Amino acid sequence: MARSFTSLIFKTAKRLGRLQRAALLAAAPKAARRAAVRRKPAKPAAKPAAKAAAAASAGLGAGRWEASRQYTDGSGRRLAFARYTPVSAPRTGMPLVVMLHGCRQTSLAFARGSRMNQWADAGGFMVLYPQQSLARQVQRCWRWFQPDDAHGGAEADLIAGLIRSEAARFGVDPERIYIAGLSAGAGMAALVALRHPRLIAAVAMHSGPVAGDAHSAAGGLAAMRRGSVKPLAPLLENIADPAVFRLGMPALILHGHLDPAVAPRNARQLFEQFRALNGVPADAAPVERVLGLGTERAYRRLDLLRGRSTVLRLCEIIRLEHAWSGGDGSVRYHSANGPDASALIWRFFRTQRRVAS
Repeated sequence: MARSFTSLIFKTAKRLGRLQRAALLAAAPKAARRAAVRRKPAKPAAKPAAKAAAAASAGLGAGRWEASRQYTDGSGRRLAFARYTPVSAPRTGMPLVVMLHGCRQTSLAFARGSRMNQWADAGGFMVLYPQQSLARQVQRCWRWFQPDDAHGGAEADLIAGLIRSEAARFGVDPERIYIAGLSAGAGMAALVALRHPRLIAAVAMHSGPVAGDAHSAAGGLAAMRRGSVKPLAPLLENIADPAVFRLGMPALILHGHLDPAVAPRNARQLFEQFRALNGVPADAAPVERVLGLGTERAYRRLDLLRGRSTVLRLCEIIRLEHAWSGGDGSVRYHSANGPDASALIWRFFRTQRRVAS
């Protein structure tokens, strides 16, 4: 109460001061008034080195952070995005990682919370952060739950158009383009990968829903709560380019055991869907390991191999709720608990390539 009263006194004093200054200015000669309202010289634009230092201090890496970019496709549809170019980026041939935020997030919050830019600096890859429009969805949710061509399918195609445009502009390695997402972003990452399998080399889905079950907002909520009650493999046929069943789609799935928003059953169902998609027999036993046992970073890892390569990995994170694992816990929907999801994702991605057919 005392603090509120003191604050009120200071506010009143400031207001009186402004009124007194205005009165003195009105009483002053015209020449003095003109001098008083003369604009101050504009501050010089920040130099690139200063911008990089500011981005690094904000937890956005030591490279070049470009926020509020805009992409427009041939139909006039627009998509906001941010771009991160790592320190000492090669002129051509970089890998590209596309990061899709969850509901009620922005590209900036996702970059800070996931710390993917720091891994971009270490791994030498570019990162794109598309951002859903509030005009399309009031909670900034990607519409994975409406995968038709007019809604979620259109968003997936718009994201794919952005990827192609940026890849051509910066000479990105076409064999090393990857996509990852959190929650609704995971659902959209799956949709982009399934609709554009020639473009995407691998997908990572963190706390995401089973694919292809929902076709409405209510259906999306039902899938999140309980997974699917339908046969899993046929669900993909209605939302995917048929080529994906021939090309396959390497996938990493991460999910918290304590997730109250998206039931962990979804992760197991995604695992079975991508098992079939990658041609791994149903009777093939996964290689199982428990890592970080007895620590806050403990998780269970299941790997399915095709030949000697891991094409499918499931990480079940023991003490994690609905949040990005091992991220910046001060950013909403990110947790300091669990293994570093960005590290796990990049280590999986760098073993995958989309070789042109």
